[in-house]
Amino acid sequence: MKKIKVVAMFVLTGLILTSCGSDDSGPTTPATINAKWNRTRTVSQVTGGSPVSTPYNDNVTGCTKNYIEFATPNVYNDVVYFSQGGTCSSNTNAGTWTKSDDVLTIVNGGNLSGRYDIKKLTSTELNIESETTAAGVTTTTTVYFTKAAQ
Repeated sequence: MKKIKVVAMFVLTGLILTSCGSDDSGPTTPATINAKWNRTRTVSQVTGGSPVSTPYNDNVTGCTKNYIEFATPNVYNDVVYFSQGGTCSSNTNAGTWTKSDDVLTIVNGGNLSGRYDIKKLTSTELNIESETTAAGVTTTTTVYFTKAAQ
């Protein structure tokens, strides 16, 4: 009988210690898409083929990095910087965006207009993916972003 009490005490102690972990920090705020994002790369893959990764290198040296912005209320901005006569200027292509669960739709947003599945959204990263089919060939394109410095 004494052995059963000792075993029961160890089991009970183990349950108490494992149920009160440091991960009990309360509710967390979900990551939001409302921010400025710098494109880092694009990965394209034709069904059955190998993925092709292309780094984003359209930023002009000496100017602010190009970015996209998801602002409220549903305002989309694609901002591109260029240098003219040694002075940095920007051009903004404005459109709209909507998000429903993990589906993002960009309208009149230049080369990113379309419907995307959000593959990753954290406080620092955004990955969106689309599929297109032409002549029976499907291509999956994933665009990677990091949150722009504020």
